[in-house]
Amino acid sequence: MLLPRRTALGLGASLCIAKPSLVRATSLDQGTSCFPFGVASGDPDTDSVVIWTRLGTLPLVFGAEPDLPEAVPVIWEIALNPDMTGLVASGHTIARKEAGYSIHVVPRLPAAGRPYWYRFLARGCASPVGRTVSLPRRSQRIDSLRLGIASCAHYEFGYYAAYDRMADDRPDLVAFLGDYIYEHNAPPRRLHEAIRAYGAPLAYSLADYRWRYAIQKTDTALQRAHRVAPWLCIWDDHEVEDDYSGLFSAAKNETQPAFAARRAAAYQAWFENMPVRPELRRNRNVYQLYRRLYYGDLASIDLLDGRQYRSQQPCPTGKYGGEGHMEADSCRDLFDPGRSFLGRDQELWLHRQLKEHHTLWTILAQDLMVASLRAPDHEPGHYRYWTDSWDGFQSARNRLMDLLADTKAPSPVIFSGDYHAHFASEIRQRAHDPRSPVIATEFLGTSITSPGPSFEAITSVLPLNPDIHYYDSRQRGYILADFRRDRAEIALKGLDNVRDPLSAVQDMARFIIKHGEMKLVKG
Repeated sequence: MLLPRRTALGLGASLCIAKPSLVRATSLDQGTSCFPFGVASGDPDTDSVVIWTRLGTLPLVFGAEPDLPEAVPVIWEIALNPDMTGLVASGHTIARKEAGYSIHVVPRLPAAGRPYWYRFLARGCASPVGRTVSLPRRSQRIDSLRLGIASCAHYEFGYYAAYDRMADDRPDLVAFLGDYIYEHNAPPRRLHEAIRAYGAPLAYSLADYRWRYAIQKTDTALQRAHRVAPWLCIWDDHEVEDDYSGLFSAAKNETQPAFAARRAAAYQAWFENMPVRPELRRNRNVYQLYRRLYYGDLASIDLLDGRQYRSQQPCPTGKYGGEGHMEADSCRDLFDPGRSFLGRDQELWLHRQLKEHHTLWTILAQDLMVASLRAPDHEPGHYRYWTDSWDGFQSARNRLMDLLADTKAPSPVIFSGDYHAHFASEIRQRAHDPRSPVIATEFLGTSITSPGPSFEAITSVLPLNPDIHYYDSRQRGYILADFRRDRAEIALKGLDNVRDPLSAVQDMARFIIKHGEMKLVKG
């Protein structure tokens, strides 16, 4: 909605929008900006998009509130050009202390399938200008989609050069698949690898989680990645607690009521800081992250929530029972059909989505590894599986594969995170059965900064997992996926040096998938 003239004049006095020179003079590197966390956009549609910011004051001090009043008037603007000329929409809103001074605006956009630019104005400051897009209409023929895929950005373990290089690639959309923050600090055994600090204890309260988003969002590379394209965001575990499942904490000393309160605080902080639609928050403690969008007639993208509705970790007794760990196939929970990964409602929703064949490609964006990665057990002919992945919920994975097979979803490609390593895999309807058809391909992306698992240890068990065609955990990076009508080209990107904020990035591997053929071909 266009801002009424009388309202604009009334707000202008407090926002100094009648003084362009003052707006231009205020910049982030002077330490006086009202927008130290940048701007972002997300969840676009054909005629709307979310634009986001969070007000604050510098310097940041853990435990201290920003030097702001309880409520701050803010103006937002949408334009046709990066210099903010050709204004097509504007309005005003209020940033409130109770919401962490975060703002989610969903402006109406006049045309589908084109870029727009946006900014915010408050307290004599102008935010950086961000670029966003409206999606093409479902009936529109689209020839290409460039998708950036990222996950796992522990602030302490490296600089965010991967975000910078992904911004250089100019994706149309970015899918972030979880672990945007980490609730914990570098453990003592890895302190020598850390290059900067959260400067705060383990997160439990809303203020704790807000701090971790705040300190990360001052990073200029992350801010730039948000400015170049709209993001599609889901969470994994570290937005709350490592390896939690549903309402079950992985920590032995945390009671369920205490963990429920902690999870609610963490979810609220995630919602405040992500460019997601307000309606994703159904009520105070319930968020529906699973959703679908269409990129013209080229691709559907289903975003899934693999944490909130999960059953408890399999075989939760023993020394590592509540955490992700290797569990022998004697654990019946691994195969129990009553245990869920997505939850019943999300499974039913996904079934309805997959029956709609309006696009050439079916993209599933979710948090955890779908491909099965088994290791030998002590007994011959038996295996062990990592429990904090779809391997820990094997009947649930079978249901997912059956959904893709039964609905004949066109050319399914799965993108996953969490594992801090690049994997490229063919996914059979039944894992480890060579007679079972390949139903989908999966690309799991390495982390932005978080250290990876042992390259040698996992390489040693790959002969037992022939459907995994590529693995490398030695570099940090992201995935860049180019979808066209006849094929998809997937580049697994790796930084030269995560400790260098200006690091270059290389293709660690490239794969081609021809439309209609679920076969990985090295590019």
